[in-house]
Amino acid sequence: MSTLKKRYVVAIVALAAATPLALYLQYDVPPGQSLEQLKEKIPTAIGPWVMIAERGPTDDERRILETDAILTRTYAAGAGSPCDLSIVFSKDNRRVAHPPEICYKGSGWSVEENEVIQFPVEGFARPFEANRLLLLQGGQRLHVLYWFKAGPAYSASYLRMQWNIIKAHFTRRGSSSALIRVSAPCQSPDEDAQVLRTLRGFAALAVPAVTAAME
Repeated sequence: MSTLKKRYVVAIVALAAATPLALYLQYDVPPGQSLEQLKEKIPTAIGPWVMIAERGPTDDERRILETDAILTRTYAAGAGSPCDLSIVFSKDNRRVAHPPEICYKGSGWSVEENEVIQFPVEGFARPFEANRLLLLQGGQRLHVLYWFKAGPAYSASYLRMQWNIIKAHFTRRGSSSALIRVSAPCQSPDEDAQVLRTLRGFAALAVPAVTAAME
């Protein structure tokens, strides 16, 4: 067995062993804030980006995630490509915050590229990590960055996010979790680099805004 596979096996076994005790401790963990409270706190202007639309979950998102606690807003800045900010939020169900590839594939998108990238974010001592996807559907192209939040901790790793939730239960802190995703459409491969730069810039501003809203 490879070293990487051994690490995943150890992580999964640790999660399975800790989950019953975490659930037992959950009875008096302070609840996280509601989605309605979160909507009020997420700003309609993030730097030069201004909200131009807001929607709830699509039928596919509701069916796959089994929740209505999904907020999606579209922001625009000048004549550039608009960017979506989407937050899948749960006070006590860590299953809803899972990798979005599941939803995208269920909606007919194919994953062309998938990697972890880093970019600077104000207020963070280390480069911020996010998962990057390039999705294709017919002639459509979509760039996506996403990461997870469990309590005060951010991570690009789904397993690490699950472990952070369990640690929060052990210490009796709030156990809310979230999947945070930003995305932008692209018209052609020639525009990929520019759209990705725009999306990274938007994400770098969105992280502090989301952090302040979820504190």
